[in-house]
Amino acid sequence: MKLILPIAMLCFIFSSRAQNEIAVQSPSDTRLFAQCMFSIPSQSILDELTVEFYNTHPEIEMVRFDMHTQRALLITTGISNLSEADFTSWFGKYSATIHCVQIGVYGIDKMDPYPFTNCNN
Repeated sequence: MKLILPIAMLCFIFSSRAQNEIAVQSPSDTRLFAQCMFSIPSQSILDELTVEFYNTHPEIEMVRFDMHTQRALLITTGISNLSEADFTSWFGKYSATIHCVQIGVYGIDKMDPYPFTNCNN
């Protein structure tokens, strides 16, 4: 009987601490996706861009460029906001070729399926 109160207090302390850690981690654990169409002429340029993306943007978790369909998919981590202007600027001198941009929360927002049919940009 004497152990019930200390055990209950320990359970309460650990559960409240776990909830605090979850609340603290949630904003930084946000994963965003960004996808778009582009016009880039060669696979070697896409390979160079892939390396550049990973080296200059530590928030990028994954980047995929498809030469045949001319589309890109990126997953970010640790940032809660990504604007279309910021995203297109990552393409450097190829920024002007970016169109059909979609940005959303990975796992929550629906990704537009290829081929993109509702392009406004």
